[in-house]
Amino acid sequence: MKRNKLLKILVGIVAFFLLLILIAVIFIEPWTVKKIESAFNKNADKFHMEIENVKISLIKSGITLNNVTIVSKLQNDSLTNLKAEIAAIEFKGIKLFKAMFKNDVEVREVNIFNSHVAGKFPFKGKAGPAKVSPLNIRIKNLVFDRLVIDIKDEVTSQAFWLYDAFINVYDLQLAKLDTISKDIFKQLDFNAQQYRTVTSDSMYTIKSVGINYSATSNFLVVDSFSVQPNYSNYEFTARHQFEIDRIEAGLSQISFREFSATEYIKSGNLISSYIEIGKFEMSVFRDKRKEFNHVNKPAFQEILYNYPGKIGIDSIGILDGGITYTEHAEKANEPGIITFDRFNALIFNILNDTIYKTKKAYIGFNAEAFLMDKAKLTVQMKSRLFDSQNTFAVNGKLLGIEAMELNPILEKNAFIYATSGKIEAMNFSFTANNTKSSGQMKLLYEGLNVAVKNKMTDDTTAVKERVISVIANMLIMHSNPMPDEEARQGVIVFERNPEKSFFSYCAKSLFSGIKSSVIKSPDTPRKSSLQKKDNP
Repeated sequence: MKRNKLLKILVGIVAFFLLLILIAVIFIEPWTVKKIESAFNKNADKFHMEIENVKISLIKSGITLNNVTIVSKLQNDSLTNLKAEIAAIEFKGIKLFKAMFKNDVEVREVNIFNSHVAGKFPFKGKAGPAKVSPLNIRIKNLVFDRLVIDIKDEVTSQAFWLYDAFINVYDLQLAKLDTISKDIFKQLDFNAQQYRTVTSDSMYTIKSVGINYSATSNFLVVDSFSVQPNYSNYEFTARHQFEIDRIEAGLSQISFREFSATEYIKSGNLISSYIEIGKFEMSVFRDKRKEFNHVNKPAFQEILYNYPGKIGIDSIGILDGGITYTEHAEKANEPGIITFDRFNALIFNILNDTIYKTKKAYIGFNAEAFLMDKAKLTVQMKSRLFDSQNTFAVNGKLLGIEAMELNPILEKNAFIYATSGKIEAMNFSFTANNTKSSGQMKLLYEGLNVAVKNKMTDDTTAVKERVISVIANMLIMHSNPMPDEEARQGVIVFERNPEKSFFSYCAKSLFSGIKSSVIKSPDTPRKSSLQKKDNP
């Protein structure tokens, strides 16, 4: 008898749950579809939602929305044309009563599978951000699994793509009729196969591949990052009225340690203990035949201070790379090129905290490369943070190189080229600020001879060019030291042009030292008697 009663109870329980499931399938699930669609469409004035079906799990307190489509409503005054297709939205640990009768969603976990958002809308609108939430939403974990985004600006050329992304958002809270903002979540993890964007002027495509970030470890890894111009050198510069640098860059094996992506998204703060770049390649092209734009450029320190967020990067290490600078000089037939190969650098103390107005700290870098892939060049730079004059000091040395190795830049930009000569070594040191640079250079070389070329024909054999070449060789000192003389010391003196960049400032300062070392002049400095005693 007891067994029969127990069996009847079990059968009754099973029958009851089957009845609930049957009611849910026949009545509750279709009603839930209409309830959710109605709530969304009533409050979202710019979008319309359709759901194919809903599956309810009474045991797990869960709801799954299958084949969800959200499209922008067609309006005469709207430039928005978006469509989102979602394979499934799974709610786990949801409080069903609040969801169905109070338009409140309080849930432990939401998984959004295989979603694809595509279309166009104006990225910058006058009306402000749209209200996107028709419900009060509180989610402990919001997961986007295999997210694809392909959207374009209806007004400009700006666009961005996100491929095969996984995003886990923690502690999301979105109030009814609220808008998407940086303050609605506490933390997130993410990874993506690729992120790509086109700038609003269509000039550049910026791409990241293999992105992976963990909020637990505060560690970000990117397989590669590139800045790719969408036009060739001369097509690019032809689209600008003034001189401009066309920059092409590729970075790989990038890692950020102790980096908070959440803090960067919310406040713009860029904080990291160490950023490492395994490979760095950059090419810069400038057409000097274009009109120059007379606009002052801030010192590199001021760029750091003017950043809208906080920057606190202990160091950035570049393990290997190369830099190519190509310049088409005014009246030149072809561009000149200079390269820095096998490049590596350590940049330290990239900081903009105003505490360093009273506390001493220095930003700087140590770098080395091979000039024209031939001669090793080492450079150190150091600058006191929040110095009123933006003072910085540069020291460096260049080892031996044949003078003719520099012809790719000399003959196209200075319209001279070396016919013979060897640079044994170059040591330089100068200090610079907002107004001028000053320092010393010791350039040791031998057997230097040059030829002058015609700017229009590139000819060096015409009578005029031969005469000028003879005069040029009479003006230069062919060696340092000259026979039976001590080594000359060049003087670095240059007044800063505030319309030029930091790199131009340094290059022109070095050129002043080279010029004073090579060109004959009554003012060419010689060693003092004290220096002679120190260097017998």
